[in-house]
Amino acid sequence: MPTPPTAYDETAKGPGLSGLLEILRRRRVLAVLPFLFVLTAAVSLAVFLPSLWTARSLVLVNRQAIPERYVTPTVQADIEARLLTLSQEILTPERLTQITRQYGLYRNARSTDDLVDRMRKDIRIELMDQREQRGRESRSFLFTVSYTAANPVVAARVANTLSSLYIEENGRQREQAAASTSEFLGTQLRDLREKLQTQERQITAYKEKNLGELPEQKDVNLRTLERLQQQLQLAHENNRRATERRQMLTNALGEIDTTVATTAAPSAAGPSVTPADTAAARLNLLRQELAMTQTRFSDRYPDVVQLKEQIRVLEAKVEAEKQAAAALPKAVAGAPKRIGRDLRVPPENAYVASLMTQLDQATVEAKTSAEEIRGINAQIAVYTRRLENTPKHEQELAILTRDYDTSKELFKSLLTKRGEADMASELELRQKGENFRVIEPARLPERPAGPNRFRLLLVGLALAIGASGAAVVLAEQVDTSFRRVDEIRSSLPLPVLSAIPRITTEQDRARTLRQRRWATAAVGFGLVVVAGTSFVVAHDNQGLVTLLTPQAPQTATTSGR
Repeated sequence: MPTPPTAYDETAKGPGLSGLLEILRRRRVLAVLPFLFVLTAAVSLAVFLPSLWTARSLVLVNRQAIPERYVTPTVQADIEARLLTLSQEILTPERLTQITRQYGLYRNARSTDDLVDRMRKDIRIELMDQREQRGRESRSFLFTVSYTAANPVVAARVANTLSSLYIEENGRQREQAAASTSEFLGTQLRDLREKLQTQERQITAYKEKNLGELPEQKDVNLRTLERLQQQLQLAHENNRRATERRQMLTNALGEIDTTVATTAAPSAAGPSVTPADTAAARLNLLRQELAMTQTRFSDRYPDVVQLKEQIRVLEAKVEAEKQAAAALPKAVAGAPKRIGRDLRVPPENAYVASLMTQLDQATVEAKTSAEEIRGINAQIAVYTRRLENTPKHEQELAILTRDYDTSKELFKSLLTKRGEADMASELELRQKGENFRVIEPARLPERPAGPNRFRLLLVGLALAIGASGAAVVLAEQVDTSFRRVDEIRSSLPLPVLSAIPRITTEQDRARTLRQRRWATAAVGFGLVVVAGTSFVVAHDNQGLVTLLTPQAPQTATTSGR
């Protein structure tokens, strides 16, 4: 029986919403298939992906118990740098391999390097951001040691094991660093002490060799030179006075000889000097000495006063001698023979002997002062040479002492640092320095860290809708058949007489029904394959879960990589 013809719907041929509905009706199968496959893959992944559990252990970083102004630590104080150093020491392949064997982790790892890389990715060291402690010195810090695994019990145990390793390694490194610092400073002190002793011996030998010409003896040499110049001036004065005194005594003795030669009568017994002559000569000598003394000193000077007193006494004596001499002729007239006999044997003159003695003393004084002048001049020459050589030795000694002063200051500094290092080492041995302490051990996590299955389903739904729309658009772009009369009229220059509707027979319907059944079976099989593939991909795939799980931002993070 023939099928009645289908009426042609002109409204389905128009543009706009009716055109879109016509496309969706015509391409509904093509739109449904990508939607089902993508959504099935997303749902399968969301269902079959394993849950990852993250356990965290909270560790407190205690500052040293004794304030740093009393004992300076020898270990770096930057907590981030410390954590990085500790991570490099703890997360070594040997230790990580030992932990994986202990807890049976990553059994499907292809190699040891793959095992180590996967475990390092699952370990996170995060320094907590204490905002209330910013801008001021804090005595403590907090950081977490976290580990992510598919088993929550294993995650908690591994996190606690890693926390213990950080605590042990921190104590060991601090003790080792303090002991190494103290030992290094001790070695430097021994070497520097030997160097100082060598420099001290060189400086001592140089000072002994140039004793008297050293810079520190310059003031002493100057004062000694001034004293010698004063002594030289005094010696010149004494020599001049002794020479003048000797000249005066010589002149006085010459006058006495002249007086005796002119006043005494010739006699067989020789000339005779009277007391008046002696007193007059003495008075003349004192007056000359007073005149020379007054040229240098004032009238109140003790020597001037003494000379004036001697002159006054001697003038009185001379006057008395003159009176006695005037009375002498009368006595001589009464006994001429006796007087004559007495004159022929003149008595000894004590004054002349005194003048001779004084002349000898003045001569000795002149010679002594001359020798003293020569000795002082020799000493002045010695000290002058010392002062002239002082700048040269000062420069040479400065070269020797420059390195010595530098080494001495460095020795004092090292000695102080050595004491501080010893105290710091003792501090670490007594566990009074900076230390780590677990204040909250890792517990079984209450919720998995990933994946976010609801978010994954939403993303899969969006991708399915996008794939469906893309398939429809692509099919419409590829299809070049005419669906409306207007398309033929606009494309071909020939006139369109009529439009023949689609004629469907019973055979066509049966064939279409079989095709639909085969297509449904193929689609079902494809969905099963997609679900199975998703199961294979998602089963125990922790890397994919980690990739799909967003990480919360941290202020300071030290990863195990």
